[in-house]
Amino acid sequence: MELPFEDLELVHALQIAPRASWTQLGSALGRHPTTLATRWDRLRADGLAWVTGHLGTSALQGCMAFIGVECQPGRRSEVLERLCAIPEISTVEEAARAWDVRLTVLARNWQQLSRELLPLVRAEPTILRTHVTVATQLKAMGNNWRLDILSPEQHRRVAALHPQVVRPPGATPPYFEEMMAVLGRDGRASAAEIAEATGTHPTTATRHLRQGIESGLIALRCELAQEYSGYPVACQWYVRVPAAQLQAAVDYLRSHRTLRLCASTTGDANLTFFLWLRTPGDIPDVEAGLQAAAPGAQVLESEVGVRTHKRMGWLLSEDSTATGEVVVRTGTSVL
Repeated sequence: MELPFEDLELVHALQIAPRASWTQLGSALGRHPTTLATRWDRLRADGLAWVTGHLGTSALQGCMAFIGVECQPGRRSEVLERLCAIPEISTVEEAARAWDVRLTVLARNWQQLSRELLPLVRAEPTILRTHVTVATQLKAMGNNWRLDILSPEQHRRVAALHPQVVRPPGATPPYFEEMMAVLGRDGRASAAEIAEATGTHPTTATRHLRQGIESGLIALRCELAQEYSGYPVACQWYVRVPAAQLQAAVDYLRSHRTLRLCASTTGDANLTFFLWLRTPGDIPDVEAGLQAAAPGAQVLESEVGVRTHKRMGWLLSEDSTATGEVVVRTGTSVL
């Protein structure tokens, strides 16, 4: 299944500039703003596409962890339901081989990861075993992936609408978590909506939002139901790459538009990456390309996902569409 060209064109534009106005996007794409707004409302209502905000790379301080989970026989569904309810577990995926469930956990600092989140997962009575891999440096995140729809000129025009990371993070606003909760549910939320949730003036909310995006504290992404993207196969690799070849490997992986994740890691593997692919037959092609770019690379593990139950806080249906339910938490915790 794949969405019509006009829908994919709009999603590609929102991948580049998630908060651009319909007037701006209409000018860049040569479409009427009302047509774009109507199309987006339909896509979002059907759970086919959505914009969400999450902690950016400068806010994470390297505290992202990937956890493989082995469940008690017959208890996988129960484990999935409980893990999806934990806000700090951003992504929950059902795996095909080595582990029953794969988790991606985002934390504001090492203390929260080690003292709160890992014990919380390990305390689940229906879990037999876990394996934790910590990301030491993020090379690419899901907000970097792109469809291949827009023309070069359209891409240039849309890219000019989105602020880049250009300033040091600085201090986070006192209502940062409340703002992130709003953006987690709707990355295109208006300044008035953010101001109402944070008890500030819309002008102040606009200023702090822009500062957060420009400093990398806040990342925005336009998500697309995977089964309607044209890339229905999800695969994550753990590889060992010689230090001298690591940058070449990362450059090769970044050449793939559907790269959803790339990170240096602890453990036997020093690099993990996650791609959406058109068919399982693309997997050996990716590995062959990696070997050509970094001849010393060794694939230690590759695993195809069966189903994503939660992605960056959003609960997903069996067909990969968004249910409309978003698991976030305000206060002292992260998304």
